[in-house]
Amino acid sequence: MPSNVYHFKPWNIGRWIVWGLFALLLIVAPLAWTSSLGLTMLSQIGIAIIACLSYNILLGQGGMLSFGHAVYTGLGSFLAIHTLNAASAGKLAIPVSLIPVVGGFAGLAVAALLGYVTTRKSGTTFAMITLGVGELVWSMSLMLPEFFGGEGGISGNRVVGKPVLGISFGPQIQLYYLIALYCFVCTAAMFALTRTPLGRMLNAVRDNPERVEFVGYDTRQCAGAPS
Repeated sequence: MPSNVYHFKPWNIGRWIVWGLFALLLIVAPLAWTSSLGLTMLSQIGIAIIACLSYNILLGQGGMLSFGHAVYTGLGSFLAIHTLNAASAGKLAIPVSLIPVVGGFAGLAVAALLGYVTTRKSGTTFAMITLGVGELVWSMSLMLPEFFGGEGGISGNRVVGKPVLGISFGPQIQLYYLIALYCFVCTAAMFALTRTPLGRMLNAVRDNPERVEFVGYDTRQCAGAPS
């Protein structure tokens, strides 16, 4: 067998250092800001990082200006809080640590449904359609208080079930580290997506959609996948 069949690339030391520093920053951040306000802000920053990086894939990688990206984040959050309340009531057996996954898949399902409609057009038309969809969902939130809770929203109790290894998610720092873990994993997953053939095709659709169609790719499917 030829010796060049197996090829191992050298380790990218710089990338390992960057990701290691990112993980270290997430770990030590609550040690520097120990107040309740500091932990709350750090938790919100972790959630915002995920939302902003997902929007970066849509706009930065795919070149699609959307004014309705909060629809997917918001509806996913509402499905997550309803799942948490169902778990609290004993109707659903799911650990609290996996409820963000439910919210993520709920946002994915909504994005697949609405993305099928919005990606029929591109450019300014696409932006206006997403703006209209966002306004429709906002109006719907006031018309369906049973699901959205009206202007007061929906509250829940994250301390569900018996603690596992002393983790009950009651203390705020435990909730922060759960958010930090999801922030790191989602950041790594979105970076990996940009390195895949789909991610490269997103760049191609952004730069020259006509040429992408000439080489045999459906620009709507490439652009609609990350929506």
